[in-house]
Amino acid sequence: MGTAQAALDYVVPYCNERVAFGEPISHRQGVAFMVADIAVELDAMRLMVWRACSRAEQGLPFQREAYLARLLCSEKAMKIGTDAVQLLGGHGFTKEHPAERWYRDLRALAIMAGGLQL
Repeated sequence: MGTAQAALDYVVPYCNERVAFGEPISHRQGVAFMVADIAVELDAMRLMVWRACSRAEQGLPFQREAYLARLLCSEKAMKIGTDAVQLLGGHGFTKEHPAERWYRDLRALAIMAGGLQL
């Protein structure tokens, strides 16, 4: 979740500052929806983890919640990494921007966690 949050924190100012066709790209509906989806997915990930942790702290069974949180986080983290690279355009694949590293890390995490079905 930390890497996904870092990607969101990096993408929002970039989209607000990057100008194309005379206005920030964040004014484009497709870009705004993509950023909003990242924020929603990140909140869902966080809430699922908190729910599992809460049940564990209360001494209640939490295996189901922990599994669901792990599954959701692995799948959505990969999507967030992919979307962050897309929002940065060509800059997303250069080593000058950290999104390139986050993308690789989040993709590897999803594959190792078994969230990616091949």
